[in-house]
Amino acid sequence: MIDISALGGLRPVEPLDLDEYVDSRESFPLPPKGRYTVQAPPEFPAEAWGRSKANALTVLLNPTIVGGEFDGTRIPFMRVSAKQYERGGVKVSQLGDYLRACGIRGRLSDEQAQADAVDQTVNLLYEMDIDWRAYNKGDKYQVEGMERFPMNGDGTRQQWIEHPSEKDLDTGEPLRLRANVFVRRFVPKPKE
Repeated sequence: MIDISALGGLRPVEPLDLDEYVDSRESFPLPPKGRYTVQAPPEFPAEAWGRSKANALTVLLNPTIVGGEFDGTRIPFMRVSAKQYERGGVKVSQLGDYLRACGIRGRLSDEQAQADAVDQTVNLLYEMDIDWRAYNKGDKYQVEGMERFPMNGDGTRQQWIEHPSEKDLDTGEPLRLRANVFVRRFVPKPKE
């Protein structure tokens, strides 16, 4: 038997029931490209906050789709950055796009004000346009757009794509890149 006590800090965990286990994400179809109403999480804990490579404030949103066929589907790994760039001669950011989609307005002059504004979005509903993207970190190969993923026999889209030049190290078969959902656009709420 393996002794892991040297790791220290061993603690009780929730039981892992391998008989009731849900294998792979294949059993959870990706929502198709389109506009969705989503709900912000019930809180933004300390671990949701971070820094980008450019040292900009980031926050992990992980919203949940509300209504329709994909009601209750959480969109994981959705992080927005406060790094500013220019759009139409005005400084904007992903964080700003998110806040405007949630109906937040005003001038936010420091990171604490931005974080406080995000905290005001807890459980709010907002809209966003989503799409699919597959990405290979190694060579930066990317396929973007659900329509670029092959069709299955049942008329749905295949949720992965084969890399044109990389092979799976274990099987020697073409490397499969899984599609992930990304936000194409946060839909701003009209000013009330």
